[in-house]
Amino acid sequence: SLGGDERSQAIAELFRGVPRSTFEQVAREIPLTPGAVDTVITLRKRGYTVGVVTDSYRIAAEIVRRRVFADFSVAHLLRFRAGHAAGELAVSPLFRHPQGCTVHPLCKQNVVLHLKDRFGIEGDRVLAVGDGLNDACMLRAAGFSFAFEPKSPLLHAAAAYT
Repeated sequence: SLGGDERSQAIAELFRGVPRSTFEQVAREIPLTPGAVDTVITLRKRGYTVGVVTDSYRIAAEIVRRRVFADFSVAHLLRFRAGHAAGELAVSPLFRHPQGCTVHPLCKQNVVLHLKDRFGIEGDRVLAVGDGLNDACMLRAAGFSFAFEPKSPLLHAAAAYT
């Protein structure tokens, strides 16, 4: 079993040679969950800062962020040369935190900790939504956590609400 760094790099290698435009097109056309845009807009109107945190690639995360009107995105950087994926990955430093997750070297919980540190946000003021096991630590770190259409029954235990 590969660790977080190795797994992410191996996936990036699989994409070597794929045109940048393919990543952009997929991110523009991937179906959004019904109600996602309305939810983000409502949260922002209520004073929340909304972000997309993914262990995928910034090229896609930024397009999805704009489609749902979120404030920011955090993702890894897939490198491109001459318009094609180079098979190389720069891991977002926000996925690591010195006092962060003790289970995973790269973890969305660490992103939450960085954001809390940077903006002075109290833990009970963080709302997180996730659907996969890679979201479990992030959900446990949030003051309000929601497992949305969870892909694993184990996610129910990590979230306050389903």
